[in-house]
Amino acid sequence: MKQKQRSLADLFGSQRSHALPRAREPIPPPPPSIPDPPLMSPPGPNQFNRMAEEESVRSQLHRFSASVYFSYPSMPGKLFLRKELFYPRERFNHPYVLNLLCEQIMRDTYSDSCLRISREERRKMKDLLASFHIRTNISSLDDAMKKRIVMAARDNWSNYFSRLFNVKVGNGGDAQILGVSHRGIRLLKVAGASGINPKHLRLLHSYSFSQVLSVQQQGAGNVVITLSNEELELHSQHAAQIAAVIHLFLMELITNSDYLIAVKSYVADDKSLLTLHRGDVIKILNMDGLKDGWMFGSSGGRSGLFPVDVTQPCAPPDYHSSNMERQLERKKSMRLTGSSRNVPANGPVTNTPVNGPGASIPANGSVSNTPVSRSVSGSEYSVEVGSIQRSESERQKYIMTEFAKNFFTDAISRTNKDKSLNEMVEYTPNPIQESLILFSDNDLNRLGAQNFMFLMQFMLDQPMKKNQTESDCINFILQLGKEKEFLRDEIYCQVIKQTTKNPVKENCTRGWRLFSLVTGFFPCSNTLLPYCTRHLEAIFQDANHPFQELASVCMKNLKRTLSFGGRRYIPSHSEMEAILAGRNSRRLPIMLPGGNQFSCKIRSFSVAFEVVQDFCTEMGIINPAEVKEFSIHATKKGGDVTRPIHSDEYMFDFLPDDGSISLSFHRIIWKQPLQFNNDLYLEFHYQLLVANYLKGKLLLPMNSPTIYQQVAELTALQHLALGLTALPSNAEVKQYLPRMDRLSDERLLDTIRAQFSTLGPLGHLDAKARFIKSVSLLPFFGFDVFTAQKVSNRSCPSPSLVAVNYEVIKILEPKSQNACLTMSLEDVQSLRSIRPKKDKLPSVEISFSGQTQPMTVSFSLKQAKELCHTIAVIMEEVVKPPYSNLSSRAGTPH
Repeated sequence: MKQKQRSLADLFGSQRSHALPRAREPIPPPPPSIPDPPLMSPPGPNQFNRMAEEESVRSQLHRFSASVYFSYPSMPGKLFLRKELFYPRERFNHPYVLNLLCEQIMRDTYSDSCLRISREERRKMKDLLASFHIRTNISSLDDAMKKRIVMAARDNWSNYFSRLFNVKVGNGGDAQILGVSHRGIRLLKVAGASGINPKHLRLLHSYSFSQVLSVQQQGAGNVVITLSNEELELHSQHAAQIAAVIHLFLMELITNSDYLIAVKSYVADDKSLLTLHRGDVIKILNMDGLKDGWMFGSSGGRSGLFPVDVTQPCAPPDYHSSNMERQLERKKSMRLTGSSRNVPANGPVTNTPVNGPGASIPANGSVSNTPVSRSVSGSEYSVEVGSIQRSESERQKYIMTEFAKNFFTDAISRTNKDKSLNEMVEYTPNPIQESLILFSDNDLNRLGAQNFMFLMQFMLDQPMKKNQTESDCINFILQLGKEKEFLRDEIYCQVIKQTTKNPVKENCTRGWRLFSLVTGFFPCSNTLLPYCTRHLEAIFQDANHPFQELASVCMKNLKRTLSFGGRRYIPSHSEMEAILAGRNSRRLPIMLPGGNQFSCKIRSFSVAFEVVQDFCTEMGIINPAEVKEFSIHATKKGGDVTRPIHSDEYMFDFLPDDGSISLSFHRIIWKQPLQFNNDLYLEFHYQLLVANYLKGKLLLPMNSPTIYQQVAELTALQHLALGLTALPSNAEVKQYLPRMDRLSDERLLDTIRAQFSTLGPLGHLDAKARFIKSVSLLPFFGFDVFTAQKVSNRSCPSPSLVAVNYEVIKILEPKSQNACLTMSLEDVQSLRSIRPKKDKLPSVEISFSGQTQPMTVSFSLKQAKELCHTIAVIMEEVVKPPYSNLSSRAGTPH
């Protein structure tokens, strides 16, 4: 029998090479300290995380057979190998593993098919890669840079490195998915595509492993997770795997842990004893001479003895997991109190509501009178700053010493018993050896100490190294905050510490200017926010404080960051020098239609909405709804790339030192009625509409019997708008006409002369107003029109016209202007621009709800980026999907 099997092998293997394979480096074995993962059953046929390109594939699992079998030598199928999750304390130093991880992350960053990554997380990773000048090819990167990319994804992508299970919650909650990662467990829900946001995972609850008391499988399909303050019952066909992986991670984290959790309350009158409540986490401290059954530790800023039998070992507490749960609870309370979503409205940024679900956070009313809220998917910072007057005792809770008592390493570990809480939050001349905040991650502790040294060097509290500059220090601090979101609170606390009672005024001034940069680039968490706000407003309210003005700048920048997300790019060298010199604004010309310029004062942290608002004020526009219909466009030198700047994007993110970007004002939504009581308003709209008319973007109805009268009237009005009263010459007439192939020149000239005499004497302002009124009657007035060289839909010709307004997207046949395809903006599910392949045009892909089923259509055109962002900007203002973040961007002109 063996001989027969060998003959078959020779027969079917004859085409294979019998040469020995070339020797390769052996693939590294998994680290010996990591146990084998629990067994997982194969995914079901309807598993939610199937690869996007495999949606239509159906396969069947056949049992393995040890007997003779036949097989194809070249299978068309694909096997996808992915890194699913990290084990606690897992390392990834081997170049082979590091390269695979980096390749996976890069692929998912530039693909929209991975629902584990939110749109905001993907955008931030693209920004990070852009700051490193990294494109899709990583072959030239060294291992250190690859490790930074992997760590950024591991630390900042909430659900990416997680094992996901389909579950149902026993109490009938909305959770659909349980995610288990090295940081904790998360209850998630799949949020369908809405507006310009693709399908993604929405966080409902988050628990750190320090909150988990036990996990137990009950029956074939149930698992019960006992937490410090509740019991979570889940129903899933993967109950055994859920229990196994949580137990595995829990045991791994408990090993060598210095923390205990109270499983029941313990109340003591003796001051030497530690009063505990169920769920309190206790840091074990060393103490000699303890009796059996007793231990010494600290919890909630207090230390003392406690009985061991009311506690059990637990994982080290995670500062950011507890912070995430606080954010979610606040968002719930805001929804219960009837908080409504807001959109940018008229007024300065200090009283500008911003769209997104809000969550109440304790803060004093001197910052703002109007709710400001923002939801950032992934980070999910949200804030409401209200005018609620609080009692002094309640406000006293949010002084920095209280924060230090609860979260600082020195206060919790009591390594230096002689150091007071005030000393922990005040200037020190000595570098720190570990982070101020207690982190369970050693890398964060190391980076925190490293950041403190850069801070001291920038403030001149420590000498700089040879060839080190102040720009190097600032770049490191800001880049660390962008790259490591977990360290943002640490950076805030360090700057607050070194600017509090610093004996050298010059050094302290440098620290405050750095603080103004930090608050403008990234926010602190909701845990630190009330303490930071209280610290800044106490200085702002002190008229004798030398840094009252800088504290006010920091408050405004923090407010903007919480509202708009913070600057995306590190300041250029010249901008950095200006900020450090105290120059936080500069005047820039913004082009108006017709070639005129409008000089705007733009601050380092001005957003586009503020600049648009200033210009609208000059035009006499006071209606907030009409203000939102205007935008600023950024154009790369040469006019190759143009796109509107979204209202919540920062202006200086589009202004490199080389002057390669020019700015211009436009109106992209034409919903509000026009008014003509302001000369600048009239001039702006006239010049804008004339330019669109001459470019052929107003789409004259060529088959209309009145086409000659319409063109003649518009020609005569242009001539009169210049203040000319004589009949236009033939050469002048040609300058007033768009390109039209089907009109008779002689008949048109005769009609123009007749129309000119009909209009009679008309002032240039009246002529402009009448021109605007005339074009507003055209069937495609208010549409932005683009020419697509190719359209994927078979019912549409190539080329076609793509017309967009505040309600619909229409694909038009160029000659007849008949609509081949119409999409309502409310039906748009996803929208993206696609980079061009070699010798091809870029394209825009739109997925929308068809009459019977979802449909996708793509357009190939040179202005793909402009079309994509125009649709996105209109949707942000007109179509507002609930609880979605519309601030995500797909790149910039530079």
